[in-house]
Formats: sequence, structure tokens, C-alpha cells
Amino acid sequence: MIEATARVLKNVIELRVGDEDWTARPAGADDPGLGRRIAALFATEYLTYRAREPGAVHSTVSYHAKNDEIRIQLGGNLVKTTSTAFGPLGLNYGGVQFTINERLTGRFTIFREKVQVGAGQLGFRSCKLKDYPPELEVIFANLSIGYVIRTLVWEMFR
Repeated sequence: MIEATARVLKNVIELRVGDEDWTARPAGADDPGLGRRIAALFATEYLTYRAREPGAVHSTVSYHAKNDEIRIQLGGNLVKTTSTAFGPLGLNYGGVQFTINERLTGRFTIFREKVQVGAGQLGFRSCKLKDYPPELEVIFANLSIGYVIRTLVWEMFR
């Protein structure tokens, strides 16, 4: 199971990915200067760090409200969600197309073609994802971060 929770006062997103802890921090949050730290409070781009490699950036996850798009940079690969008006969210990863059906209740289901490969629930500044194959854990963990960032952005502009 993947659990992502925003800790707003700490300005981080904490994740539990299986048995491992991850942390996502706004890009530039660790830079010196008060202005940069204040700007990080409104960040839409987060750098992820895994517990076993605390100093190395694992991935970069960002949310772009104009296109309702989550972008995940994993090494040299850029993965983007695609949104359609009144339709499901799409995700192309490794040449495979995934469809994410979202409900107004905060629940969502991820399909690979017509086969369900994951189910999730959005909460107050949190995202839980379960019932996914192990080989998709890394991309789904990053997707969870994107969903939390998306929720934080929506809260800011309400």
C-alpha cells in the first residue's frame, strides 16, 4: 500500500511506500533565504527522496493546474497525465496506456486497458493507493504525490 500525506506546517509530503519511507519537498525549499522558503509554501514542484538514499533526488513531481496535468520526471523519463473534459485521466507509462477513473467521492480506479491495476482514495491532504502490481509501485507512488500536490493547489485557489 502507498500512503502519501501532506504535512503543511513542515512543508513536506511524507510517503509510506510498502516498507519504505519517502519524503517529497518543494524544489528550492532548502535554499537559504526567507523569500525562497515562503515561495516554497506555494510550490507545485516537489523533489522526492527515498529513505535508503536520503541525499539523492529520486524523482521530480509537479502539477500544472492550467492543463490539470501531473508530470513525473523519473531519471530521463518524463511521464505526464492527460486530462479530458468530463473524461478519465490518462497516463502513458512505458508505452502502456493507463486510464484513471475518478469519482466525486475521492475514490479512483486505475485501469490498464480494461483490467483494474489499482484503486485509491483521496482524503484531506492525503492519498492512499492499494491493489497494484509490485512493478508499478514506483510510478504509482509518484502519482500519489501528484494527487496530493493537486489537492494542495486546489485548496490554495478556492
